[in-house]
Amino acid sequence: MKQYCQLVRHPGNQALFLAAELSILAASAGQPLHLHAEGLRGTGKTSVLRAARQVLPRLERVRGCLYNCDPENPHCPEHRGLDARSLVSLGTEVIPMPFLEISHAAKVGTVVGSIDLARLTNPSRPAAALLPGTIPQAHRGIIFVDEINRLAETSPELADILLDAMGTRPGRVQVEEAGLPVVELPVQVTVWAASNPDEDPGPLEDVRRQLADRFDLRVAMGRPAQAEVVEQMLRAADGVGTHPGAPRPEFDHAAFAGTFLPDHLRRLIAGLYVRFSVESLRGVEALQLAARACAALGGRAEVDLQDLRRVAPLVFRHRVDEENLGRLVGCLDEHLPKGERIAGALAQPAGPPDHVPPRVGLLARLWRGRQRRDESVPARVLPVAPWARARPLRELPPEEWVRPGDDLRP
Repeated sequence: MKQYCQLVRHPGNQALFLAAELSILAASAGQPLHLHAEGLRGTGKTSVLRAARQVLPRLERVRGCLYNCDPENPHCPEHRGLDARSLVSLGTEVIPMPFLEISHAAKVGTVVGSIDLARLTNPSRPAAALLPGTIPQAHRGIIFVDEINRLAETSPELADILLDAMGTRPGRVQVEEAGLPVVELPVQVTVWAASNPDEDPGPLEDVRRQLADRFDLRVAMGRPAQAEVVEQMLRAADGVGTHPGAPRPEFDHAAFAGTFLPDHLRRLIAGLYVRFSVESLRGVEALQLAARACAALGGRAEVDLQDLRRVAPLVFRHRVDEENLGRLVGCLDEHLPKGERIAGALAQPAGPPDHVPPRVGLLARLWRGRQRRDESVPARVLPVAPWARARPLRELPPEEWVRPGDDLRP
C-alpha cells in the first residue's frame, strides 16, 4: 500500500488531505466530521483515503470489547451497566483507531449486527447473543464507503442505516433478530465516502439528497495539472528515487478540546447561514466544528477568520449553489482582516440589489481602483452582480433596454 506521507500532493488533491486530517482529529476528540470525496476515476481519491489509515491515532478501550467501549463511558450491552469497580477489574487496552469498509455486497446483518452463531451453537453453553456488525465495531473510528452513489441506488436499506448512524452526534443503529429483544446502540462513527459523479447513477445529491446532506465536508478532487507532478507520481509508482513527503500529522484530541470560537466569528457564521440561504443547519454546525479542528491542527486555541476561509468551500460546496458559494467565499476573502466589523452586516437576510453590501467581489475591487484614478466618478454607480439571472436582449421588449434614470456615462 502507498504510504500516506509519501503520496505526492498537488493543487488538485490538497483539499482532500486537509479534509481527511481535520476529520481524523475531530474523530479522535469524539466529534464525527463526515467526509465525501468526489472526482473522476483515477484521480486518487480512494488511494488517499485508504492510505490515511496509516496515520490514525490510537485509542483506549475496555479490554476485549468488540464495540470499542470507552472506559469512561461504556455503551455496549455487556459493559454499560457495570460499576466503576467492575470496569477497573476488566482492564483496558490501546488499539489503533478502527478503519472498516462497507462494500456494495454487504448485507444488513453484516453492517448492523446479527446472531452470534458461534455462541448459539456452543455445545457446552449455548446462548443467544448478538455479534456486532461493521458500524458497531467501528465505534470511535472510521467507516469508508467507496462509490457511495452506487450504494445509495442499489442498496437503499444500507443508505437508511447510514442516515441513522450519521444523523446525530452520536448516531444510532438498531439490531433486530427473531427471538431476541431489539437492541439500540449509540454509535460514534465517522463516515468517509468516495464517488465519481460523472458515472451512473450520477451525483449523490441526485440519488439520495438526505444522505448527501449528512456529509459535513465535500471535496472536489482534481487531476494534477503540472507535468512535473505526474513525473513525481510515476517515479514513486516505479520505485525510482524517494519523494520527501509530508511530515506525519499529529492528532492531539486534547488540543482540539481546548479550541474555542470567538463570539464575533459565531455571529459571522450565523450571518452566512441567513444571507446565503444555506440549505441545512448541519452546514453551519459543520463549519464551526471544522474550523475548530483547523485551528487545532495549526497549534492554536482560538479559531480565526482564516480557519473559516480554509474550510468554508469544503463545508458549503454541496449546500449552496455555485453562484452563492462564490459570493460566500468572496465575502470571507474581502473582509478577511476585519471579520468582526462585518459580522453584523452579514446577519441581515439577502434582499434586492439595492441592499447588496457594497465592495463585494472582483468588480468592486476593480471599481475601487478606477475611483482612485478618477475621483470624479460618482460612487452611486458602483457595479454589483445582477440579482437574477440575466436575460438575453432579444427576449426583452425595447422599452426595457434602457430604463429611465439609468446612468450610461462611461
